[in-house]
Amino acid sequence: MAPWIVVSLAVAVLAPLGAFLLSGRRFWATVGTETPAGLLERHGLEAGDTLEVQRAMARGRRADDARLRPAVADWAQQSLDAASGQERLHPRRRLLATGLTVLGGVALVLAVVLGLTDGGAGGGFWLVVVLSVGLLLNLVLLPRLLRRNLRRAVAGNA
Repeated sequence: MAPWIVVSLAVAVLAPLGAFLLSGRRFWATVGTETPAGLLERHGLEAGDTLEVQRAMARGRRADDARLRPAVADWAQQSLDAASGQERLHPRRRLLATGLTVLGGVALVLAVVLGLTDGGAGGGFWLVVVLSVGLLLNLVLLPRLLRRNLRRAVAGNA
C-alpha cells in the first residue's frame, strides 16, 4: 500500500506543476482577449461592438446583429489559424500535454484504487482526485471546447 501512496503523492505534486508550466505559455490563454489589428476597421465597426463580437465568437453562436457576423467569423478564423500555427511551432507541447493527460488519468485510477482499498485515505485522496480532474479539464476538455466554439462561430456567422 505504501508504494501507491508515494506514487499518488508524486502525481499530486508533479501533475499540477507540469500543467502550470504548460498552460502558463499556452496560446489558448490569449485567444479572444485582444482584437486583431484592423478587424474593426475592415468590418466598419466601432470599439463598442468588440464585446458582442467577442462574446459570439467565444460561445460559438451566431451574432444577433447582422453587421457583426462577418467580424465574428473573421476573428474566429484568425484564432483557429493562430492556434494551428502555434501547434506547428511547438510540437513538444502536444507531447507534454499528452503525457500530463496520461498522468492525470493514472492519478484518477490510483485514487479509485486507494478509495476502494483504503476507504479514501483521507484528505490526500480528495486532493489527488481534485487535482487530476482539474488537470484533465485544463488539458483535454477546455482546448477542445474552445476549438469547437470557434468552428461554430465561423460556420454560423460566415
